[in-house]
This record gives sequence, C-alpha cells and structure tokens, in this order.
Amino acid sequence: MNLVEECMSKPVKSVDAKVNVRLVVEEMNKHRIASILVVEGGKPVGVITERDILQRVIEKNKSLDYTKAEDVMSSPVHFINSKATIKEACELMILFKLKRLIVIDENKPVGIITITDIVKKILSLRKEFLEDWEKSIINAWESF
Repeated sequence: MNLVEECMSKPVKSVDAKVNVRLVVEEMNKHRIASILVVEGGKPVGVITERDILQRVIEKNKSLDYTKAEDVMSSPVHFINSKATIKEACELMILFKLKRLIVIDENKPVGIITITDIVKKILSLRKEFLEDWEKSIINAWESF
C-alpha cells in the first residue's frame, strides 16, 4: 500500500530549543542529516534545516555560540502518521509547500519523511513494475 513508515528515515534526531546553533550544526554533521527536530520539554516545536542556518545565522553574521535553536527554527511542525500513505504525504507537502514531514506514531515522533525519500520509493516501485512487466511479456512470449 506504500505507507510512510516504509520509506521514512528513522529515528528522528532532535535538539532542545535552548541549545546554541553550534551544537545543532555538530549534531547535524554527526548524523549526516540536513534537518533536525527542535523540542521543548520533550514536545516538538520546530525544525531546523541547513537553509535555516544559512539564512538566519550565517547570512546575518550571527554567532553560532550565542544564537539559540528556537531563534532559527521553522515553526509550526507539520506531522504525518506513520500509517498514512505516501500519496497523503505528497498532498500535505504540496499543500503547505514543504520538503519534509515529521512522522508520528501514537503522537510521538518516530521518523522524518522527505521529498528525497519519496522519490527513492517511487523509483524503486517503478523498477519493480518494469521488472514484473518484462517477466510477464517473456512468459507470454514463451507460451506461444
């Protein structure tokens, strides 16, 4: 059925809203990720992307050490249930002009799904379809 949980990245990495941006950058580099969830009291309050850091910190000559995650994050956070379909994820991304959604299960963040994750899934489905189609043609040809 092509569910979000089948192609999301997990687990979702997070930082506290009060940490400085230097720590955010270190976490993103350590885990080789382009975005990170921001939490306050354990609850998701925003997302920070590489672009957020470039536009809101570097471009404005702000200090990585004195700028807090909460001052850089994009908010509100947009969620999707892990049991939702990839089509539903695409519809939400288009509606809100997003490149990523935080995936939840029982109201807890369990992963993140990005446009890249969806494209990879679509390409793998396309490949499977073409392989099945090719086998069907060969089987039909051999039955003559």
